[in-house]
Amino acid sequence: MTGRFGWRMWAVFAVLAVLPAFPFMTGYRLNLAFDALLFGIIAMSLDLLMGYTGLVSFGHAAFLGLGAYSTAILLERGVRSLWLCLGAAVIVVGLYALIVAYFATTRRGIYFALLTLIFAEVVYTFFRYTMAFGGSDGIQGLEAAWLVPGLSASAIDSPLKNYYLVLVLLVLTYIVCRTLVDSHFGRVLIAIRENEDRARFLGYNVRRYKLAVCMISALLTGIAGAMYPIRLANATPDLILWTVSGEVIVMVMIGGIGTLVGPIIGGAFLVVLQEEVSTYAPKVYKAIGLSADKGVGLHFLIIGVILVLIVLFMPKGLLGAFRAARAREAPLAAPVPAGGAK
Repeated sequence: MTGRFGWRMWAVFAVLAVLPAFPFMTGYRLNLAFDALLFGIIAMSLDLLMGYTGLVSFGHAAFLGLGAYSTAILLERGVRSLWLCLGAAVIVVGLYALIVAYFATTRRGIYFALLTLIFAEVVYTFFRYTMAFGGSDGIQGLEAAWLVPGLSASAIDSPLKNYYLVLVLLVLTYIVCRTLVDSHFGRVLIAIRENEDRARFLGYNVRRYKLAVCMISALLTGIAGAMYPIRLANATPDLILWTVSGEVIVMVMIGGIGTLVGPIIGGAFLVVLQEEVSTYAPKVYKAIGLSADKGVGLHFLIIGVILVLIVLFMPKGLLGAFRAARAREAPLAAPVPAGGAK
């Protein structure tokens, strides 16, 4: 298994495991790390579609939101078992994803993307205007979930527990995704991405493969969404907005599409960037003489400029830029042949 997944990824996971031991990892930073890893999982799940199959989905926020609402509804009604919450999310997201994938996979390109967006907007509108689920305010003030049903000592009620929970999910999701893309199934997905008609001519049931990868990507996103209310104790319709789907697409692109690891980096990078820029934006407003209300959109402009620069100067994403830098350094570090240069 080490050979298949690479020792570098296991080293990264080991570093993440000991990260909370450092003094600078306060409760606030642990919560920020939770969000970064959670959206890294969602971006990696989307990469199965975008990077390996060539399908762009503008509806992944619906999978995230349905997973979150599945957990929130159960917690609100006193069902505090983490496993029941995850099971409910799998069932709800799975049924919805089956409907979306059934219709969306009959189309290609922009039409696939638009169908996923339309279905997601239907889900958003439903939760936005259904007062049984809190309407625009969503479901608030949720109790902590339990790892062991009925045992209050197993409550996931601290930033540290939340962090390790999402870290375990990240490792498991990476193993699943890496196993898939390294298998025959993954090679067929790449064939579909490169030339769908040729893959069909070779005898592969293209729609069946596309349907399967849509379901897998949706379920992984839904499980990640089920973790969301466990930390924030709420679920709101804002999770299902099309802008959230757009942000996840950006995470995949700036991290490195078609790499699995890149989207994790992109997801963590964008979450931390948004938080840090929003934190320091008021100081920038004050420095240039703007009041907070007049400069409210300035931090979005700063984030946008940074993302545009990454796309322009790092077309293969942050991971691609890192690999290119290592490749340039490799010849410089090569040993001198015996006898020396003549």
